[in-house]
Amino acid sequence: MDGSNLGIITLIPVFSFLILALVTKKCIFSIMVSGMLGYIFYYKAGFFGPMMDALQEAACDGDNNYIVIICLLFGCFVQLLRQSKGALAVGELARNYIKSEKQVLLLTWLCGIIIFVDDYLSILVTANTVLPLADEHKTPREMLCYIINTTSAPVCIIIPISAWVVFFSGIFEQQKEAAVVGSGAMDIYYHVMPYFFYPFLCVIFVLLVILGIVPKMGGIKKAYQRVAETGMLWPESSNMQNQGDELGEVMGAITDDPSKEEKEVTPHLWAFIVPMAVVIAVTLWMDDILYGVAIGIAACFVLFVPTKIMSLGKFCDACYKGLEDMLFIAAVLVTSLFYRDAINLIGLSDYLIDVAGPYMSAAWLPAITFILVGLVCFATANIWSIPAVTTPIILPLAVASGASVPLTLGAIISAACFGAQACFYSDVTLLSASACRINNVDYAVSQLPYIGIVTAISFVMYVAFGFAMS
Repeated sequence: MDGSNLGIITLIPVFSFLILALVTKKCIFSIMVSGMLGYIFYYKAGFFGPMMDALQEAACDGDNNYIVIICLLFGCFVQLLRQSKGALAVGELARNYIKSEKQVLLLTWLCGIIIFVDDYLSILVTANTVLPLADEHKTPREMLCYIINTTSAPVCIIIPISAWVVFFSGIFEQQKEAAVVGSGAMDIYYHVMPYFFYPFLCVIFVLLVILGIVPKMGGIKKAYQRVAETGMLWPESSNMQNQGDELGEVMGAITDDPSKEEKEVTPHLWAFIVPMAVVIAVTLWMDDILYGVAIGIAACFVLFVPTKIMSLGKFCDACYKGLEDMLFIAAVLVTSLFYRDAINLIGLSDYLIDVAGPYMSAAWLPAITFILVGLVCFATANIWSIPAVTTPIILPLAVASGASVPLTLGAIISAACFGAQACFYSDVTLLSASACRINNVDYAVSQLPYIGIVTAISFVMYVAFGFAMS
């Protein structure tokens, strides 16, 4: 039976995924149900056996498991850096030179650039470092949160040593259409990086806001007016977030349990710099990020346990917590591969090419991809799963229409970055707001003018490059 003969039925798993994701906000459940529909449509009553075989193959896929292992190890490494408090020493060193609010904001931006290995780590370390300084210099929480959020996910995407990079490079490598871009996962990613318009613009734009080249507007402008008139650093609706001394916690986000932390852990600058240098050096030397992060974890053990920064028990607990934090991403990788096989089985790509190919403009496809995927990521907060399930649909269309494959892949990553930063309830938005002790809606609304400007510029760039490269 030829899956390409299923016609319009092939669209049902796609729409079911979108509807379930919007309604339930459970992306793995939505992926699994939608993938099951593909096997039901193809095999009918005999779907169960082939479906289970496909799920097992997805879980045992060597290339996919390589990415899963890297993600899990990254979780361990990030937790070890956080628990060692080495990154806090970077902020403590810089505090000696902070004399004005603009310098506080520049420090916040710089911390977001330096701590590029993980967006959660960037948010939590930066917030812990600069929040007391920002309060001393009367910086509105909305402005602080905007900088922290804008230099978390975008920077992790731009600097190719992070879980974001591992995830997306693995997704792209699974697509045969991406072979024209590079010979391997990281090679593909490196060739796509010049087309990450939204992440690059985010990092540059926020610096222009800090320097005053881009004026304060919208909610940020109102926040500064509130501070000038009342002295309140946060809106009244965020009072609950500021009742305690500790950073707020976010459901589903990485948080520290103070009761489990060992007392009197003094932050040391080398506890952050040396492990990071090891990961970067080994990755470049071995040309494999798996070796880099594995040896980075070993370096943490050698550095932290003998020097009493961590006990053996705390070291192990940090690694367990890191594995736990990355289980969701690992599950998304496996289930998205299962979903990809399901839609390929029923011939979704062939159907879309037959129907939409004659009308799809190569010049407009990257820009349309950026907007549509970005809006779905924004609406569902499924920053990881949406790109994973849409890439197998979009790339065949790009090849069939003659659109630039690297530009289209760049648009997909930019769309995910937009969703992570703009969505009111994405994990990084929630964590940024919690770390800055501000209501996530208060923050998200205040940043909308800046988000809109960067999104519009990115869209225009994808249109311009789409016409130039088609």
